[in-house]
Amino acid sequence: MPVLQPRDYQENARDQIVGKIDDGIRKVICYLPTGMGKTLIAIITLQHLVENEYLKPDDKVLFLVADRKLKHQLHDMASSAGLGNYGNLFILPEGQDYPAYLVRQHASMSRFIFATPVLFANAVIARSAATQKLDKSILQQIKVVIVDEVLDVLAQSYGKKRTKEETVDYIKKIFNVDDYDAFLQEMGQRYEIPPQQVELLLEKEFSPRYYRMNAAFEPVLNMLRVLDPKAEVIVIGLTASVTQQAKRDILVERLGGKEQVAEIQPAGEDYENYRPSITLKKIRVIDDEISKLDSFIQDLKSSALSTIKKAYKDATNNPDLPSDRILLFVTEFLAKKDLRDKVVARLKQRGMAQGEIDDTMKRYTTTSSAYLLLTVGRQKLLEDTIKAFYKFVKSVKNTFLTSSDAFKQIDALISARMDALQKDKSMLSEKDKKLIYWVNRLAVTEGKKILIMARFVNMVEHIHQILVDPANGGVPAVLVHGKMSGEQQHEQISKFKSSDDIKVLVASERLIEKGTDLPEADIAFYYGSTISLERYEQSLGRIRSTVLHEKTAYTISYNLTVEAEKSAKRDAAFIELLERGSKKGLVVSMGEGAE
Repeated sequence: MPVLQPRDYQENARDQIVGKIDDGIRKVICYLPTGMGKTLIAIITLQHLVENEYLKPDDKVLFLVADRKLKHQLHDMASSAGLGNYGNLFILPEGQDYPAYLVRQHASMSRFIFATPVLFANAVIARSAATQKLDKSILQQIKVVIVDEVLDVLAQSYGKKRTKEETVDYIKKIFNVDDYDAFLQEMGQRYEIPPQQVELLLEKEFSPRYYRMNAAFEPVLNMLRVLDPKAEVIVIGLTASVTQQAKRDILVERLGGKEQVAEIQPAGEDYENYRPSITLKKIRVIDDEISKLDSFIQDLKSSALSTIKKAYKDATNNPDLPSDRILLFVTEFLAKKDLRDKVVARLKQRGMAQGEIDDTMKRYTTTSSAYLLLTVGRQKLLEDTIKAFYKFVKSVKNTFLTSSDAFKQIDALISARMDALQKDKSMLSEKDKKLIYWVNRLAVTEGKKILIMARFVNMVEHIHQILVDPANGGVPAVLVHGKMSGEQQHEQISKFKSSDDIKVLVASERLIEKGTDLPEADIAFYYGSTISLERYEQSLGRIRSTVLHEKTAYTISYNLTVEAEKSAKRDAAFIELLERGSKKGLVVSMGEGAE
């Protein structure tokens, strides 16, 4: 196996980390855009620490990753880079495949351990010695902790968000703009969307103020004394999320503050050459029936929303329900009895009779449930199979929906569509056919290797099935998703990376977006849309597209639907904002659309 050779910017990052450690700083966070080899930076840093006796022979190093498949990939990277020359490498196993005493023996003899936080915590804290996979004494031996995608230490936002004025000031600071209105106009004109929509997207992304510590990480970090400002353990955090300033600030504060935490980013000419650079293109799928179904769903959601806003006003005394809080409010209204009780109490205060209160609460509940169902239904319509959407429609019992003319038309349209597909003995949607055409053209005719990302596991399996079907060209492909074990995921990804014959990897978005570098892929396909800036930033970097070797990412979506008219433009706008906000981030260009 060839030894990986670091680039100049990776050695520059190593030197910066070592310099901070020499200055007495024990916690260093390295920011590097996705696909530029941040893991190799950690490995060559460890090599330096061992060779220069920063670590004693009995000291151990723990690699912590949030995703179980990544521990295998980190292990392979470490092995390829020659880290095994400095001590045994050990992947903490899942399940009960190995007896606990054998795992303890292997761990005791190993210098480098690879684990997820939950797996590591469960291995140390067990109900009995017979099931304890790691001795607690190992906590004292671990002197260096490498945390891959360290921003995952922080979970979702919570609590009070920034006011609109605070959010605007924060955005202006991040993107270095003085005239906010002109900035919105520029973005709106560039991506042909109203400035008001740009503003809503920005406020949704940057209004969160507070973040919680991830419940999976916190116990392990406490065990390892990482959160103790007096501890001597060295922590090296790695992340590709260079734009997530709010999380970055909170993370530094949680780890001890700026006096105890250093943030570094590589520098050098070759760093600029190898920055991620990608061309974004859209493939529009024409299907008038899908467009009509999507329009009916939008009409129903708008109708439901008027009632939901009344429920929100009764619950909060606030007449304005923010657009980014609709789903949250609906979910909480249905799940939390105390919230519904609060609404009932306010209705009573207004002198409403009990019978009217019962009818009002039933209407609020039914409409809220309908809104959630419509949200799920739209996802199935646009990013799942025709059969999945048909089953969804037939399963709906919600009276708000079943009594409406729009839903009856949805039922009639999708039933007729299913009948036609069954007569043709084909369950392919127009989006499926378009994807098959482009994959055959790019993979078979042009010899490209392709990464296809979809939202749902069953869609990953469906896409894989239709691509390998000889009737559709029989493109050699493998698939990977979250229901596979870590070993299975690693095996499938390795097949794609190592085999010239396998042209396509079909993957679930959430599984592939972090930590899985696929420089072998020439092209990426999104079967639908990705809406989060952080997730889009992460996944775009997976194919290792650089300034010197630019690649293309296609988004395939239905024309004249919310998916095409809003989501694709929103993604493109956010990537532009990413570039405006971080000169060290992705380089993005918009390519011509494809048919």
